[in-house]
Amino acid sequence: MNTNSAKTVYFAVAAWLTMTLLGGNLFAQSVSGRIFSSDDNEALTFVTVAISGTSTGTISDIDGRFNLAVPTGYQGTITFQHVGFVRKQLTVAEINQSPIIFLEKEVTELEELIFEAGENPANILMRQVIANRKKHDPARFPQYSYKSYTKDVYHLDADTKTADSLAILMKEQSEDYSTDESDTIAKADTKFFKVDSSFNTRHLYVAESVSETKFIEPGLKNETILATQISGLRGGLFAAFSGLYQPFGFYNDVLDIFDKDYINPINPSGLSQYDFYIEDTTFFETDTVFVVSYAPKKGKKFDGLEGFLWVHAKEYALTNVTAKSQVANSKIDVSIQQRYAKVKGQWFPVQLNTDIIFKEFKFYGRNLVLENRRYLSDINLETNYSKKDFSDVGIALNRVDKKQQEQILNANRAVPLDSMELNTFVAMDSMYKSLRVIEGVAEAVLTMRLKMGMVDLRIDDLFGINNYEKFRLGAGLETNNNFSERLKLGGYGGYGFADEEWKYGTNVRWNFDKRTDTWLLFTYQNDLREVGVQRFFEGKISSIEDLIRSFQGSLFDRHETYKLSLNRRIAPFLYAQTSVSTSDQKPTYDYQYNNTDYTNTYYHINEVSLSFRYVKNEQYLDLYGRKVLYDYDFPVFNFKYSHANSGWLGGDFNYHRVDMSAEYKKKYVLGKSEFLVRAAYVSGDVPYGHMITGLGNASSSLSVPEYFQTMDIYEFLSDQQVALFFNHNFGNFLISNRVMKPELIVYHNSGIGRLTHPERHQGVAFKTMEEGYFESGIGIKKLIRLNYFDVGYMGFGFDAVYRYGAYAYESTRDNLFFKLNMKINL
Repeated sequence: MNTNSAKTVYFAVAAWLTMTLLGGNLFAQSVSGRIFSSDDNEALTFVTVAISGTSTGTISDIDGRFNLAVPTGYQGTITFQHVGFVRKQLTVAEINQSPIIFLEKEVTELEELIFEAGENPANILMRQVIANRKKHDPARFPQYSYKSYTKDVYHLDADTKTADSLAILMKEQSEDYSTDESDTIAKADTKFFKVDSSFNTRHLYVAESVSETKFIEPGLKNETILATQISGLRGGLFAAFSGLYQPFGFYNDVLDIFDKDYINPINPSGLSQYDFYIEDTTFFETDTVFVVSYAPKKGKKFDGLEGFLWVHAKEYALTNVTAKSQVANSKIDVSIQQRYAKVKGQWFPVQLNTDIIFKEFKFYGRNLVLENRRYLSDINLETNYSKKDFSDVGIALNRVDKKQQEQILNANRAVPLDSMELNTFVAMDSMYKSLRVIEGVAEAVLTMRLKMGMVDLRIDDLFGINNYEKFRLGAGLETNNNFSERLKLGGYGGYGFADEEWKYGTNVRWNFDKRTDTWLLFTYQNDLREVGVQRFFEGKISSIEDLIRSFQGSLFDRHETYKLSLNRRIAPFLYAQTSVSTSDQKPTYDYQYNNTDYTNTYYHINEVSLSFRYVKNEQYLDLYGRKVLYDYDFPVFNFKYSHANSGWLGGDFNYHRVDMSAEYKKKYVLGKSEFLVRAAYVSGDVPYGHMITGLGNASSSLSVPEYFQTMDIYEFLSDQQVALFFNHNFGNFLISNRVMKPELIVYHNSGIGRLTHPERHQGVAFKTMEEGYFESGIGIKKLIRLNYFDVGYMGFGFDAVYRYGAYAYESTRDNLFFKLNMKINL
């Protein structure tokens, strides 16, 4: 080492030691307060607060609060600076005397920005932010844990002009009518002003909760809600999802905010979609932070955002974010704010705000507004968790008594409840009995179970629809956690009005381990089974596509089945299930299985099976023992092997069957793609009901993407088959208004199959698919949009799908099928 280098190192170490030892004395005092806009008295987010003439400063939080360390004895000025507001300087004494600070909006004439030469410096900066986005994305950190306090407030809001105009209108109407009519209107006026004044002192709804969250790779995340307080309600359902309104970070290419997708300005194509401008320079401690504004470029047709990004100059990390939705003709306005703090060298979210204004959902002239505030604390980026510490329950509600809940909330409440929030709890708690009905209905819809003491009414057993029974009416009951957390007993019964027959069954389940979802299930069924339908897993909900397709079923086997199943989660997002069953089956249609050894219309099947299921990031809500799937990602894989043997308990068939499916969906800046592959292989003696069929959707007027739109429901029969389903939605094009917001979508589906012994299946009509089946088409979603309860749109469109290839019909017209598609959007 040369002497100059040694001297440099020496002075650097000495300086570091000096600052370490004296730093506590140099900055032993601080100034703090809260900053508001003088225009509307709203708290100002991310205001730069710095010691005047230096680069030492801080930034106010999302609620406008700040705390700035200053040297001991410093009595100079502090500078307050924010984009769009007049810069203000106050002495330390002035701040200590009056810590509530107001900034005035700056009135300026905006001029068009013209760059004479070179590139917009904001673009140069944002290119680095985009390049480093994966490094700073908290969702990609290997591990973390934190505690959070969350508060939801629903209130009615209206600007002064709206309230004044309504009052004036009512007064004019009362003067224009007769005495009797005026009395009637006066009563309505009285009610209006009573309601209006009521919501000036309280909100519609307030909920607060405290939770603990832990995470490790690969995507294992568990949140336990420790305590909740909800105005007028007792359960924790409405608090369970309050942390899901906005993404945990601002780095994904597509941001899901309040269940709607927005194109993130920080994506690989962001510079071609958004305009960026450096608006200001501020400081984080002694580091430079650039304030960058962003907004969609003119003429771009996508659901975007506008706002400000605070970018750390050295690390190209986001320190603060504001974003507001920019969607033409939307019925809601969404805005979010995110504040980050440096923890163990990483920028981590510490405060997340979401504001949602329902612009057309009005009550006595006021808009419905949702305010969600989430504060994170006790952040740890070096946890000792292992995969064994996690279950598939992403959100769990911890049941504690009222006194414990109060203690937890009081100890962790990040900001105190104000008078309006306290008034809301008092007013709404008196309405508990009537509001509990609403809470019970919401829980029943979500879980498909209606709680009645120690048993639940199974809502999905109440009725059914298909083309064989036409309509089934029934009921089902199952014990819940009030009876036992381990033992579950259930049963159902139903009557088909077309076939005029009863169906019934029972189940007994023993839960061994909640964390690994290990359970043993015995079921007995005397019911119907649609031909060609293969269920991969017991206890898993079918997709909405499978449900719609099931309405068309017309060929069923009547069966009496005894089945024992064992389930376990063997790895993150990977489940295994094995089962053994014995079943007597009889077709309800004209059919006879015929080979040299066996000819009959009634048969006995003994079967064993092994299934695997992988769903990336699959997470459930545990609502006091009732699990509800609320989130998952792709890919999704299913596998099942089944084997029947005639040597077991007098079975009639010997066969092997393998079923597989793989599904993948990907969101892009220019739309989203969906892929689904289904494959099946059967060998041995197999009756018609256990063969491969039923992938057609031609008879339905509704589009069902995961099926062949031009194929009749039981048109083909195979014992070996592969099918591919693909579609891509390009997003909105050409037009975007309140009535129309069309999205272009393209389809391609294809399949190939083979049937080894077609002669064995007598009495049913079918084709084989050796030459390949093909169909392609285009569709337009949201061609027409109708109002949906003043919070969104119900969109209607159509798909045009054409059948071609070896199995095309002779007439071109017969090959073209039109389907209706529907979609609900905010």
